[in-house]
Amino acid sequence: MLEQSRHIGLPPIAWNPDAARNAIDEIVADALDHFSSDNFWPSHPAEDRVPHGQTGFYYGATGTIWALHYLQQVGATTRAFDFRGNLPHLVAANRKEFARRMYRRHGSFHFGDMGTALLAMRLDPTAEYADHVHQRAQANNKLPIREFMWGMAGSMLACVHMAGLEPSPRWRDLFQLQAARLLKDLRDSDDGPLWIQALYGRKLPWLGPVHGFAGNMIPLLAGWSWLDPQQQMRVQDAICRVLVATAWQSPMGANWAARAKEEEAPKMCQHCHGAAGMVTSFASAPFTTPEFEDILRKGAAFTWEAGPLAKGSNLCHGTGGNGYALLKIHARTGDRIWLDRARGFAMTAIEQCDETRKHVGRGRYSLWTGDIGLAVYLWDCLTARPNFPTIDVF
Repeated sequence: MLEQSRHIGLPPIAWNPDAARNAIDEIVADALDHFSSDNFWPSHPAEDRVPHGQTGFYYGATGTIWALHYLQQVGATTRAFDFRGNLPHLVAANRKEFARRMYRRHGSFHFGDMGTALLAMRLDPTAEYADHVHQRAQANNKLPIREFMWGMAGSMLACVHMAGLEPSPRWRDLFQLQAARLLKDLRDSDDGPLWIQALYGRKLPWLGPVHGFAGNMIPLLAGWSWLDPQQQMRVQDAICRVLVATAWQSPMGANWAARAKEEEAPKMCQHCHGAAGMVTSFASAPFTTPEFEDILRKGAAFTWEAGPLAKGSNLCHGTGGNGYALLKIHARTGDRIWLDRARGFAMTAIEQCDETRKHVGRGRYSLWTGDIGLAVYLWDCLTARPNFPTIDVF
């Protein structure tokens, strides 16, 4: 159940909190040194021909600025910077960029101006930015649901975050309207209630936290108190049934394919597809059953046994993202071994980040696929409090 070439052995590097703090500082300093007020950040050779100056949350300036600001706010860096003056240009550039995207009518958390306006609300809130987030989120009411990256699940999480930034009932109202539609779209199957995502011209039962079942459940868990008791039971039942039914189990633990109903065992174990992302998505769930706890532990065990990812240190498909599953299961179980393992992944990720930066001559400036996401993970390893960026905290 594993394509070993996707992973590397865990080097015997002892946890060193000073090394983690130094790595955070180096990542922040490198990002600040390469920032351009005109074109934001250069793309990275590993981004598969992505143009320079990307603007969204996933691999653009919105995500990088959010992470820098977050690290500053929590005390992870003492470096001085202020991006408020860059927001008007960023918002305008993102609107122009998103207008060329496939799902440009949607409110997209990862790529669209809904996400960029949400960042602006965090840094320099105005009624105009708040209204724009609401307008974009509301557009998803009558459009295809899609998934977290492009569609309704992302706008629901935006509503949860906005409720902490603007004291207005409109965020709860919109969330509840979209939650009802999202839950109504669940379809019963032999594997439990699933969504069939209409994405990129295909209709498939994706499972992971970016495109699939887990991603649609993320805002329902984040807005748990906004659900009525019947909806809460529906969510709990669906998660517990699907997580167990779709797991591929072996002596290594449990792993999940990118999609339900796959006939071949999964080969990937990373945040976007596989055990790591499933554990990270559900390990903070406000409910428990013996089967649910067992499958979460098995997913974490598989993530550990698989080892760090060869692709690098990032969150989406790298060692830092997989490490979050270990941090999350530590927070849920209180078992110290998971914290030690998460910190082992952190030390490996630091080496991966350093090696890549030396090879390219600069860092990779992206929240989900780059160095700044790793910096947030390193901070969480220092504090032993897992807060997956822009999901658990904003």
